[in-house]
Amino acid sequence: MNPPATPPSAVRSLRGPFRLALAMLVVTTLTILKGAMTTSTGSGLAYPDYPLSDGQLMPESSYTTIPGFLEHFHRLFAASAGLLSLSLWLWLQLGQLGDLRVRRWAFGGGCLILAQGLFGGFGVLLKLPAFTSVTHATLAQLTLATFAYIAYQLSDRYRATEPLTSVPTGSGRTLAIIALLSLVVQTVFGAIARHTNSPHALWTHVGNAFVVFIIATIATAFAQGRLGDTPGIKSLVRWLVLLLITQIGLGFVVLGVRNPAGKTQANVENLGTAFTISMHVVLGALLTVLMATLAAHVFRATRAPAKRQQDAFA
Repeated sequence: MNPPATPPSAVRSLRGPFRLALAMLVVTTLTILKGAMTTSTGSGLAYPDYPLSDGQLMPESSYTTIPGFLEHFHRLFAASAGLLSLSLWLWLQLGQLGDLRVRRWAFGGGCLILAQGLFGGFGVLLKLPAFTSVTHATLAQLTLATFAYIAYQLSDRYRATEPLTSVPTGSGRTLAIIALLSLVVQTVFGAIARHTNSPHALWTHVGNAFVVFIIATIATAFAQGRLGDTPGIKSLVRWLVLLLITQIGLGFVVLGVRNPAGKTQANVENLGTAFTISMHVVLGALLTVLMATLAAHVFRATRAPAKRQQDAFA
């Protein structure tokens, strides 16, 4: 069945929340970059208290020292992301905009941000144990992927896409989900390697990168081959392939320039290296975003198998 036509007034009413969701993606990406730089330079304990920094909203050291700047503004960006997510959910909920599913996803995304902030805050208070740091890093990428899906659901592309009747039911759905999950697992391995400096975790992360590359390549090739006539599929696939290749290459650069001692404050003396490593983290997050968007688009562009016409991405 074709998706029901959306009244023009409803389309206009969703443009504001859609732009807010995009702003949320930008702020969250910057938060991840700030957090990655904080870890890469060993600045995570620049302020041992939380949620204030040295008991202040804006301590002088936050703009006169590099560790203070990275840690404090990471907190400020995270707080901004939380306020944006709350604003998006309230806008959708109070205005009864979109369907019930997208409002639930917006609420869930806000809960993810809250959980991430709590893990980050308690991590600081507990002197950054690996468990809290790894969970904090993983939740950041899951949050980004969640709001990418919300933005897709609020987009004109979502409303304009009709399921293809020329392809078998459920085509490409399982592959897209497997590829997305493989990226999440790779995120966990990378976070463990960064926050424990374990050689075993590092080389597991390196080896799994090639597994992820193969799975993602198969998923994107299948999507383009079977669903290439759906607007948006080919461009998503091109960006995914480009980022995959860039990420693999950047990973080898990181292996060559990283400090074997891990996340120590001595890394502040080499911000170029810290930024290179942090961009590897950010590209990993963007890969997860694109794969989540591709999975959502594949679900939207295909018919559900019999007896499951209402799926999670409808």
